[in-house]
Amino acid sequence: MVLPTFEHLPEAKQARVTAALLAEFSHYPLAQAQVARIVTAADIARGAFYKYFQDLTDAYQYVFQQAMREIHSQLPQRPTPHNTAVYIDAIRQFVGAADACGYQALIVMHYRYNEGFLGVQPSRIAAPKTWAFTTLYHQTLRDVLLAPDTLDARLAQLEAALAE
Repeated sequence: MVLPTFEHLPEAKQARVTAALLAEFSHYPLAQAQVARIVTAADIARGAFYKYFQDLTDAYQYVFQQAMREIHSQLPQRPTPHNTAVYIDAIRQFVGAADACGYQALIVMHYRYNEGFLGVQPSRIAAPKTWAFTTLYHQTLRDVLLAPDTLDARLAQLEAALAE
């Protein structure tokens, strides 16, 4: 992941580099991303980039994990049959505010291009209901982000599946 040199940077410089990464990976698939654009946007030397990250994939994984941490921090710990309404509302709110938080383009780019480029890992083994809920929620969010006009239909589909 991120190299120790990056962790020791002043917060303002970390924020500038992170913003440059977010911009790059929100506009370009990982296969087309360029260190040159990132270092220009972050106003750092090319060599500094490689002191902060091993490569572009490492930088991508860093910014994507930052986004996932922030997004998941607003959700209940674990989906259960008793908090489905909370999760469905969270999906609706996330999609509605995704542009405001700045991660929608990054996540759409991830689903369209980068997920396949990086290779899909198997999901973690969990209790069957937890796994099923998590899988349904993530697939619904993926579908809605790739086709925003299907929000209501996808959430209704999710609610119906969870009610069974």
